[in-house]
Amino acid sequence: MADLLDRTVVVLVQPQHPGNVGAAARAMKNMGLSRLVVVDPPAYDPEQARWMAPGCDDLLAATRIVATLDEALEGCHVAVASTARHRKQGQPVLTPTQIAERMTEDDRTWAILFGREDFGLATEDVLRCESILRIPTPEHASLNLAQAVLLVANALFTQARAQGTAAPGRTLGGSRGRSTTAAKAKGDKRDALADLRRIEPAVDDLVELLERVGYFRSTPEPKVRLTARQALQRSQITIRHLEALRGMVNRTRWALENPGIDPRATRDRDPET
Repeated sequence: MADLLDRTVVVLVQPQHPGNVGAAARAMKNMGLSRLVVVDPPAYDPEQARWMAPGCDDLLAATRIVATLDEALEGCHVAVASTARHRKQGQPVLTPTQIAERMTEDDRTWAILFGREDFGLATEDVLRCESILRIPTPEHASLNLAQAVLLVANALFTQARAQGTAAPGRTLGGSRGRSTTAAKAKGDKRDALADLRRIEPAVDDLVELLERVGYFRSTPEPKVRLTARQALQRSQITIRHLEALRGMVNRTRWALENPGIDPRATRDRDPET
């Protein structure tokens, strides 16, 4: 995933509002992108940009501010123009997902261009690009700059995840400071699928409970056992859920063995599992 995202350069051509630069940077950070170039901004204010990009100081500090598109495209191998307007230059028109798929086919560095908020990319800028990226919409095609960047960045991130690399965990902002979900992203071993060694005792528990309530008077025990095995094996049950199921069965068995005791009065004492 890092390779695909690291090979992506987001180029904002003449953004009119510093806040939109910050919002675009935040969208990039959300989706794992880190390379931002701003071309000829008329009134760029780093403080206003940071106001719209909490937790993105590192990305904004590394942002390149250049005077020309030529400078922005230095080191890039392919350029793509994001535009909602129909063009007649004959370039292929692709969705963000299609662009992301194409980017996985080689190891080149791709620049994705976004134009100014009022009229987008100039024709000469579009002509510098190999293809056109268009975000499908049902009717109103004009998107906020940061919204467009987020949708494209999400397509890239989704494609990167599809390549088999798990998300590393999210950094949380606001009142949570710099806390991260990385620990939770690693998962709990109890969320792994239960193997047959764990499933068989659960089958035994269920069969024993059914025997206590006289279920086998109408259905043979081997058939019930087979059905229970099939159900648990086909369900792709996790260790966590299997343990919960066994707890339910054992609690029911305990209640049957202690008919004179209100089970609600003993809810703080778990029956033996």
